[in-house]
Amino acid sequence: MTDFIHPGLVLIFASLILPVIPKNLRGPYSVLIATLGFSLTLMAEQGFYGSVNLFGVNISPIVRVDSLSLLFASIFSFIGLIGIIYCCHIDDWIQQMAGLLYTGASLGVSFAADLLSFYLFWEMLSFCAVLLIWSQRTKEAIDAGYRYILVHIVGGLSLFVGIVIFIYKTGSIEFSSFMSYSNEAFWWFILVGFALCAAVPPFHAWLPDSYPSATIYGSVFLNPFTTKAAVYALIRGFPGAEILIYFGSIMAVYGVIYALLENNLRRLLSYHIVSQVGYMVAGVGLGVISLGLNGSASHAFNHILYKCLLFMSAGAVIYATGKEKMTELGSFAKYAPVTAISFFIGAFSIAGFPLTNGFIGKAPVVSAAGEIKNFFAYLMLNVATCGTIISIVCKMGYYTFFSDKKTDYSVRQTPLNMKIAMVITSGLCILIGIFPKTFYQYLPYPMDYEPYTAQHILDTLAIFGFTGVVFLIFLKKLKPKPYINLDMDWFYRKGAILTVNYFNKTVPSVEYGLVNRIWRWIIELVVLPLSHKVSNYERVKMSRIPNFFSNLAKNFSDSLAIFHTGRIQDYAMYMLSFLGLALLIYLLF
Repeated sequence: MTDFIHPGLVLIFASLILPVIPKNLRGPYSVLIATLGFSLTLMAEQGFYGSVNLFGVNISPIVRVDSLSLLFASIFSFIGLIGIIYCCHIDDWIQQMAGLLYTGASLGVSFAADLLSFYLFWEMLSFCAVLLIWSQRTKEAIDAGYRYILVHIVGGLSLFVGIVIFIYKTGSIEFSSFMSYSNEAFWWFILVGFALCAAVPPFHAWLPDSYPSATIYGSVFLNPFTTKAAVYALIRGFPGAEILIYFGSIMAVYGVIYALLENNLRRLLSYHIVSQVGYMVAGVGLGVISLGLNGSASHAFNHILYKCLLFMSAGAVIYATGKEKMTELGSFAKYAPVTAISFFIGAFSIAGFPLTNGFIGKAPVVSAAGEIKNFFAYLMLNVATCGTIISIVCKMGYYTFFSDKKTDYSVRQTPLNMKIAMVITSGLCILIGIFPKTFYQYLPYPMDYEPYTAQHILDTLAIFGFTGVVFLIFLKKLKPKPYINLDMDWFYRKGAILTVNYFNKTVPSVEYGLVNRIWRWIIELVVLPLSHKVSNYERVKMSRIPNFFSNLAKNFSDSLAIFHTGRIQDYAMYMLSFLGLALLIYLLF
């Protein structure tokens, strides 16, 4: 790669040095490396780069830089920098290293031109995510990490099988659209692998199960990379796949429903990842027109900003109070105004309020559904918007920051670097919302779209007004409750227990009833008779050999013993005789 320095590889290799950096320099070093990765991404020029020879097969190119990959790589590298700034004060190199690795792997996914390097970086995402989950170092986090691994192994295997079949059938390893192979077996395998990482129901429960179990800093990194890398892969590989319209529309509403029921701050936000990614997945399906694909990419970019802002705000609340449930909070705004303002900027952004990046980000997706007259998608996405306003702006905002205190919690000062990260991200959410045309010019496909029409603004304000009234009417009904909400993870949790119990009952009986009998039969009829024969042969034949050598050694030592007289004159005579013999040999030869 003569004209391209891969920012992902720079982040990955530079992060491996972090453990040997002195403790007081790890934070600044991480910020420096993340800044370098972001700068290299911004400097990347469009084109194809690199080649490698693998087992005699030349793979070229291995890097593709185009408008789509640059859009995702830019936001991945930027939010990786913001995440590092947010956590640079902590004394835990594992989280900082995992954050840099995670960012690097996402950049690798974005720039991969071939399926082999894409798959390598794709699997790396799961490894980094588990590191961040386990960094919490609690039993809950360890269990959640194991479940994360198990679920993503299934998705990774599905993707791997699809890639192998695709390469075998087509002879190509290029990562591009698979839509010309619709309904082929590998098409479905690859789609399932992408859909699982995008948290498409019913493959979504790993997300709200694991993200709240990580550290507050880990949650900031977990939010942007895996699911949005999956959205990138869907845009690249499955543009216009109609089935995604319906899965995405259902996702949008499904996530909102569970968010409305939640009490835990980060679980609520995690369900909103499911909901918001639903817009993006639906946008990919609506990609029969460029408005849908641009909407999906635009929404992914802006969602990363405001959802990380929300996770950073929630993390600041948890850091300051030690509380993570709305039933334990209240009146927090008066203690931390910067955190409260940052939260509400993120909340109004995710709800799509005018002058925020959420308003200009997901609007193309909804408009695309209306343009192709898909009433189901149009209705579901608007219903999801109402649920988002109620669950985040109203419920989470009110019961965390303005309602009466539920417990007598103490508050500690939020570190300056955490505030800086929130303020920078807040500013971008507003800036992009004010200047949509500037942002739209970086989208991957040509698009002529104006979000600030009178109709769109009035419709949005009407939705906000309607949902605000609904919240006030059902204020007591929506009050957070300290319940555990069952989701699809119940099936694999219970399924795992049932599977273990089944094997506990069946495997021992098979082992003792069948395997043990076979083994005893082999021992009695084969091993023991053979061992007796070997023992007899060893005793009769082989034992003669060591006896012979031991007798030979004894006779030799007895012969030498006659020279050991103990008299000095004898030893002097031996020495003179040896010297005389040596002299004679020298003279003769």
